[in-house]
Amino acid sequence: MPVIMHFSTFLKFLTLDTGDKIRHLEGYAKPGGFDFYRSSRDGVLQHSAHGRSRESVIKDIAGSAPHNAVAHNVEIFEHTADWLSKQAGQRIAPSRGVWPSPNKIFSVHIEPEIGLETSARRKILAVYPRKEPRLSRDTAGAGVVLLRRGYRGSGEEEFGILDAYGGKAYRAPTNVSEALLDREIMTIEGELKRIMG
Repeated sequence: MPVIMHFSTFLKFLTLDTGDKIRHLEGYAKPGGFDFYRSSRDGVLQHSAHGRSRESVIKDIAGSAPHNAVAHNVEIFEHTADWLSKQAGQRIAPSRGVWPSPNKIFSVHIEPEIGLETSARRKILAVYPRKEPRLSRDTAGAGVVLLRRGYRGSGEEEFGILDAYGGKAYRAPTNVSEALLDREIMTIEGELKRIMG
């Protein structure tokens, strides 16, 4: 059975060094676990696309996140909401999709949280929710490339990765982002195949 991970988890793997990547991937050998960032992702989507107030989203997070994840998820949401408050355009609900790896060893849920539309363009952004490790232009660019590959839209969208803690949106892949993405996919497939037997 292929491993299913969320886009933010895949971004985490892009930022980890090889040893940490292997250690985190080994967690897929055991069933269980929980989605630490789910409540902040849901909150950002509700606030951005559906107009839910900041206060209501914070209450939602407090009521739905595990106790040890509430403060961090509220912080992610607040950083993202601060960034959103400075952006122009109509807020829209992004599409969702699933991107399967080349050998079907794993798949990534493509569920960007932010959609902004102006008369000239439609911007779709996924949130990177971690303080550490930091995103680089190369790794954020690799995330943008994966969004392009897995997003179900018109083909006219502009994609980006919002670093919630850095308050910065990365929109353009670098000249090595695609090669980095393909190398990481190959590494993750190889490790999962070894781990899952």
